[in-house]
Amino acid sequence: MRNSRLPSPCPTARTGIPTPILAIKRALPERFFLTVLVVAAEQRDMSEAPTVSLHEYDAAVASAYRRFFPDDPEKSAEFLEWRFRRNPHGVGKFAIAAWGDRVTGMIALSATRLRNVGWEPLAYQAMDTFVDASARGSGLFVKMGSVAQDPLALGSELLWGYPNANAAPGWYGRLGWTNFGKVPLLMRPLRSGFILRRVHPRLRALDFKLVGAGRAVGRDYDDGSQLAADFDPLWNRIAPSFGITVDRSGAWMRWRLFDRPGSGYRCVGMKSGDDLEALVVTKLAHKHGGRLLYVMEAISSPERSANLVRLLKSELGHAAEMGAEVALAWCPSTAPNYRAYRRAGFIPVPNRIRPIEINFGARALTTASSAAADPNARWYINRRCRRLSCAA
Repeated sequence: MRNSRLPSPCPTARTGIPTPILAIKRALPERFFLTVLVVAAEQRDMSEAPTVSLHEYDAAVASAYRRFFPDDPEKSAEFLEWRFRRNPHGVGKFAIAAWGDRVTGMIALSATRLRNVGWEPLAYQAMDTFVDASARGSGLFVKMGSVAQDPLALGSELLWGYPNANAAPGWYGRLGWTNFGKVPLLMRPLRSGFILRRVHPRLRALDFKLVGAGRAVGRDYDDGSQLAADFDPLWNRIAPSFGITVDRSGAWMRWRLFDRPGSGYRCVGMKSGDDLEALVVTKLAHKHGGRLLYVMEAISSPERSANLVRLLKSELGHAAEMGAEVALAWCPSTAPNYRAYRRAGFIPVPNRIRPIEINFGARALTTASSAAADPNARWYINRRCRRLSCAA
């Protein structure tokens, strides 16, 4: 009997390519065919459930930052090392979503020790949230947030942060955060041009200082070790009056103000003998179409609030000489240094003229920390806490 080759039951036995794909290959030029294969592979991967887990800062996280924030100088390797590995309050963590080896979403969590919540817990500030465009609309943000809020996995009892307008619905909605409202923004115009150009662009030429230079008071700190040594005793005396707040130990102040890559802060204090009585920390920056002075900190012992006002006015005059058009600060009306800001000429900024929307919120992860997320909880927040995650 003559041997004959039976027809293959599978038309792709020789090529190894399924029949539908083979038909596409024959119909399309090679480069377009490869594109179709890549898209099909990505769609297949995206149809599978992502894995979401907590990580510390590692090569995968560093790679995700380079992909999600390619042009941000504050996402450099040096900056991320400072923020997430050298923080004296603890190392950072990340809720990472991935399909296979591809990171498609991330929530960064920066360690923060808190004061005045009945105990001194390790909390985490949520920041640097991102979901890849291919995964948006799939509920991935809420999945990552749920993992970040697992108190056993996180090793923490409280999560807090400053959700922007895009992230706010997720945090305050399904993730159950308490919305404390918009941040308490204060302003002090320093030059007339800042006001007049908003009336008419041509009036910007009428630019003159609105604050006097005055006599310089206080001493500049150019050494983080000296500031840390001086600030520790002051902070330990006054911290109980500030409500729930990040613990500003001397070591944390040095890390935040001097160890930060490219910090550029101006730190000026007033002392009586060896005791620091008042401290003002500022930074000049070009943002929102103007030259702004950010007041990162203005703090003193209660009995030396007059010195704090003098120091603030002196620094405002110095900034105006350097071309600053307006000073901005955060300070809640319940804080002990609020009156000093008002006496130095700061006023609350109406919501309608704020350059961007920034909210503040928190989520208690255990019943022991529930008081910190109560709508009536008294938090002290300022720009220095916010700037853990932003440019200034």
